[in-house]
Amino acid sequence: MGALPTLRAATDPAVRGGDYSGPAGLFEIRGFPDRVTASARAHDVELRERLWAISAELTGVAYPPLTP
Repeated sequence: MGALPTLRAATDPAVRGGDYSGPAGLFEIRGFPDRVTASARAHDVELRERLWAISAELTGVAYPPLTP
């Protein structure tokens, strides 16, 4: 489906913050995008922070921390 899950997440007014968009078909590996269950790794705070730090280091782009 290429960019379709990302486009849906960015443009569908029914999508809420924190929703996870992906293929809604068999085993969530094919099909049209819909709201799907995020993996446990997607909720791992330490992994998320590490990915953010590595991305900033590799791209040379740093953003200030988000505050709720």
